[in-house]
Amino acid sequence: MTIRLSIAATTAAFLALAPVLAAEGKPYLPPERVAAVLTDGAPWSASTPNGRSFKLTLNKDGTGNLRGPLLFSLSAKWAIKGDAMCISTSMMSKCLRFRETSGGFQGWDGDNPDMKITR
Repeated sequence: MTIRLSIAATTAAFLALAPVLAAEGKPYLPPERVAAVLTDGAPWSASTPNGRSFKLTLNKDGTGNLRGPLLFSLSAKWAIKGDAMCISTSMMSKCLRFRETSGGFQGWDGDNPDMKITR
């Protein structure tokens, strides 16, 4: 019984990591290309490694907003800095490099997967 639970837990962990492992072999996209897609003024679903989910809307003029998990929305700003796209609000600031995934982008903070953005 213990062995079956161990195998099930290992399988579940592997399946949860599969999208990240698949994205690891892909090159990072130029931040200008990512910004051209993400800044269409329509909401994107975003999630972070700590399990938080929210809606992220970015506009071409460098502004945007973040809705959820709080009861109010936060104004956001974005800019391209070097090889990364930086997104900031009054509560957080992230400069991420992105790889394309099914339905969106996986953000990377150094060698660690970070914010995933999908639609």
